[in-house]
Amino acid sequence: MMRFNSFLATAVALIPGALLATALSCTAANATLVLTSGNVGGVTDQNVLFQNVVGDNTMSLTTDTNSSPRNRITFTSNENLTGTSSSGQARILDSAANGFNLLGWHMANPSLGFTANVFNIIDGTATLANITVVTNDQTETFHNVAISTHGDNFFTLQSGSGEIIESVSIAALNGGLFDEVKQERLGGLGLVTTAVPEPSTWAMMLLGFAGVGFVAYRRKTQGTALRLV
Repeated sequence: MMRFNSFLATAVALIPGALLATALSCTAANATLVLTSGNVGGVTDQNVLFQNVVGDNTMSLTTDTNSSPRNRITFTSNENLTGTSSSGQARILDSAANGFNLLGWHMANPSLGFTANVFNIIDGTATLANITVVTNDQTETFHNVAISTHGDNFFTLQSGSGEIIESVSIAALNGGLFDEVKQERLGGLGLVTTAVPEPSTWAMMLLGFAGVGFVAYRRKTQGTALRLV
């Protein structure tokens, strides 16, 4: 019994160091996403262009950003997509030009994501939309976002605490339609990494393992076999 107590004391003594290493090297798992109505300046550094396009007039269209070297971004929909260039930036719309109710976008390279995104919805008839964001940590939907049928609808999306955005999609509600999405801008491009639990979660896990070990040890010393049900 004394040997086990010594082992348990050593394990508990190692926990703070392990937690400190985790806190210094891991992405927090409770990061937050913020969606703001309007164009928040200074959070993006790459514009989405309409050039070197692959998949024009299909449901999956890929185009360039203005970075050097170029990054590639893919737009998807349930309608065939096309686009034009407006003031050096892409305008993405449906090929039939009669409106669409769903559009998503992500980096063409699946190992890349971003931490900031500005986009402008030019509306047709939609007054409400759901905006869904997939990150390396969570999937978050902003429900019933108000959309104006008159003019621009700029939105700025930002992630916190190192959370990486993998994809964004907009869905018109109640039978509404969008005309186009333009002035797409991205910021904070980086590799998509797997989010790791916070130090407090690690502490609970380690204490749980210690508890299981203690129960197993006691049963062994009492000559009772440990059975899994």
